[in-house]
Amino acid sequence: QTSDTVDHLSVEGGFNDPAQNNFIAAANTSYFIIYETEGGCGSGKVTIEALTPPGNYSCTSPYAVSVEIGDAVVVNNIDTCKQNNSNDGFAYDTSLSSRDFVIFLESSEVARQISVSSTSTSSNSHSVQVISQQCSINQTSDTVDHLSVEGGFNDPAQNNFIAAANTSYFIIYETEGGCGSGKVTIEALTPPGNYSCTSPYAVSVEIGDAVVVNNIDTCKQNNSNDGFAYDTSLSSRDFVIFLESSEVARQISVSSTSTSSNSHSVQVISQQCSINQTSDTVD
Repeated sequence: QTSDTVDHLSVEGGFNDPAQNNFIAAANTSYFIIYETEGGCGSGKVTIEALTPPGNYSCTSPYAVSVEIGDAVVVNNIDTCKQNNSNDGFAYDTSLSSRDFVIFLESSEVARQISVSSTSTSSNSHSVQVISQQCSINQTSDTVDHLSVEGGFNDPAQNNFIAAANTSYFIIYETEGGCGSGKVTIEALTPPGNYSCTSPYAVSVEIGDAVVVNNIDTCKQNNSNDGFAYDTSLSSRDFVIFLESSEVARQISVSSTSTSSNSHSVQVISQQCSINQTSDTVD
């Protein structure tokens, strides 16, 4: 027997810690179940149980969920070993070649801020979470809207995004490098305000005052201030603050700090705000 001829292999963790396999036995197909003890002969027992197989949740027949603002849905007991690989490809340097469980997030009449968290409950398996408006066998970085890989066992893969009104999404769960178990939590919230050139976040700071704008997430904003100023591209999404005028001159100190790992913050101060900022319009 080799890895090419064996369908499933399991080794128990220790005494009275069972070696276990769950698989779909195809109709009109027989199987050999071979029991042995590692490193020598010994005694044991084998228990075999047959159940109704779970539904196959794929691109063509996904697991549908409806989540309106204020709601949360948890899809528990996912076992991708009982699924097929309906969403293949290579996106953002992460292989999507494992078996997957496909969830269809139904559309809503209003925009929603969607929080999706996927946790692997398989030891040493990292969960991979793909969010896309399409689902196909050949996903790429162009067809995937969001991709997240968990940092480690029980460290969830997470995405927060604005689901446009009347738009549905596929949420595709798999474990990296092989099949495994897990759960996916989906929550819908009221989307945050969009703070742009036309509708900025207004602050009033008089002499002696200080204002801290916390919890900025530009991933939830648009790109309202584009261009190329001082050799720095301004092509990313941005959060626009409007510093209101004062009757007296002020010395203003502005400090911007990125709380995203390995991300550098860019801060632009200008008396105007437009889609095409240049070194002439940026103060």
